[in-house]
Amino acid sequence: MSDDQSEPLQRIVQHITQQQQQACQQILAEARATAARIVATAEAEAVRRTAAAQEAEERRLAEAQATVQARQETEDRQHRLQQTQAVLEQGWTLLLEQLAQRWASAEHRALWLAMLVRQAQQTFPLGDWTVQHPPAWDPEELRLLHPDPRFDSDPHLTAGLRIGCRGAWLDGSVQGMMANRRELSALLLAQLEKKEAYP
Repeated sequence: MSDDQSEPLQRIVQHITQQQQQACQQILAEARATAARIVATAEAEAVRRTAAAQEAEERRLAEAQATVQARQETEDRQHRLQQTQAVLEQGWTLLLEQLAQRWASAEHRALWLAMLVRQAQQTFPLGDWTVQHPPAWDPEELRLLHPDPRFDSDPHLTAGLRIGCRGAWLDGSVQGMMANRRELSALLLAQLEKKEAYP
């Protein structure tokens, strides 16, 4: 082959080589762009998954902390309730002892009876009274304050009296007070709290 013929052939080969190189560069550029998009998408997905996992873990930790705190608050309330119940039981014991001592004391019993008779006279101004009393109590103590009541010994009464008239009753007994234990417990707690606040 002559140089005349080889020159066009070289140009064709050169042209094909250039096109091949350009095509390779274009394919390589597209592959790099696709790879960059894939990597960016993967990184974004990884960031999203990491954030979601972190949020889920933070929620789990917050729920666990709330559960622990709720459990602790429940235990604290139960402890306070047990303390309150113990204080109330102690208060009830002291109250019953004090009432028994007051009923046993002639002076205090006279005040108790006088107050109860005043209330009964206001509540039952007319009519015959029935007085229920503890078995060991002497009804003559009341006769001085109110004439001619009917007396009934009640073995369930330990201190105080019940005065009745026409089916209505005024209960001034310890057992009557115990029937209102819930209300008295609230009053007793209030008194005990005052004593703690102002010893």
